[in-house]
Amino acid sequence: MLKKFLRQIKEKLSRATNQNKTATKIAVNGYEENLTFVQDGVTYDLYQLPAGFVIKGDLDIANKGLSKLPDLSGVSVKGSFLCHGNKLSDLQGAPQKVGGDFICDHNVLTSLKGISQQIGGSINCSHNELTSLEGLPRVVKGYCDLCGNRLTSLQGAPEEVERGFGCSANLLTSLKGGPRKVGWNYICKNNKLTTLEGAPQEVGDDFICDHNQLTCLKGAPREVGNDFNCGYNQLTSLEGAPQEVGRNFVCETNRLTDLRGAPQEVGGDFWCYQNELTSLAGGPKKVGKRFSCSKNKLTSLEWAPEEVGHTFYCSANELITLKGAPQKVGMGFRCPDNPNLPSLFGISGMTEDSRIFCDDELMAKYDCPNSENDGIYYKDLIASAKYQSELSAYKIRQKKQEDNKTAQAKFKAGFAAFKKKKQTEERE
Repeated sequence: MLKKFLRQIKEKLSRATNQNKTATKIAVNGYEENLTFVQDGVTYDLYQLPAGFVIKGDLDIANKGLSKLPDLSGVSVKGSFLCHGNKLSDLQGAPQKVGGDFICDHNVLTSLKGISQQIGGSINCSHNELTSLEGLPRVVKGYCDLCGNRLTSLQGAPEEVERGFGCSANLLTSLKGGPRKVGWNYICKNNKLTTLEGAPQEVGDDFICDHNQLTCLKGAPREVGNDFNCGYNQLTSLEGAPQEVGRNFVCETNRLTDLRGAPQEVGGDFWCYQNELTSLAGGPKKVGKRFSCSKNKLTSLEWAPEEVGHTFYCSANELITLKGAPQKVGMGFRCPDNPNLPSLFGISGMTEDSRIFCDDELMAKYDCPNSENDGIYYKDLIASAKYQSELSAYKIRQKKQEDNKTAQAKFKAGFAAFKKKKQTEERE
């Protein structure tokens, strides 16, 4: 019993001693927490590390309530340095060198002064109070995330980012001063951009600039490896748009009246719905997957893509004819909510099992089998009596037009020959 009592007393004394040491540490250093870490079986105090000390792995002091970093300016970290989720207003005291990522998001940083100049991975400064980028390294080997700050300019940004660059949700009106070379994504949505001048001319992956105040695409990259998204702006023209887009091109919810300036071939989807389109002139000739021009003011489909790999959408327009519809559609054709559309004639080049979706009243005219919400099969449409009747009438019209063209050509040729003969006779 005595031994047990003495052991309990010893433990209490030990806890009290440790608490006093911690309290002294807080009182002496003025910091919110006693910061230690273990390396090679030895416990080190971050406030007492000598210059030249090397931390062999990651250094994680995230979510500690810190308002100031310990002085690590003479220390190297071979792994990543994580100080996110604190109350830091600057980065004075950051490690001299970081081999991995430098993560300082979700603080109250107003300045990046003190940030390590040698960083082997990504930099995440998002969700702070930054108004300046002064202090950032000139080259970032991973991602550079500056989203969710108060930036009005990109002056001071890295010149080159080997992976992705993000500056969304700031107060930017221009991209001038931003990186000239970005290997992967460039994300600048949810700003106040009125121009894309300053953007890199080639982006390896996505370029996303939706939800800004753009009226034109002057300055946009010439080449985008995957997606280009300029939706939810105030665009009246696509002039300046990239002409090479590897996957999706999105220009939805703008003020476009035609598609002049669009790339002529898109590997994925092309979304131009919810604009003010009265014509598809200038649009792509070939779309690898889906094309949507729904919710516009189209009366015909002239200038539509010649080939759509998956589904063609033209619902909620003012169509009175499907003239100009794609010559080849891989999967489906959707044209509901066009109350003035009298006929489905014009749809062609679909596989037999492709489906067509339109208003019930129009579908009923063709007397085709139809399961609820499943549309009608293209093979049933073209076999219907009404479609065959429309096709016959169309062929008759075409024959008349061809005959008229032939007659006009013969008349012109005869008149030219007569005129030439008359001129020859007059000279003689």
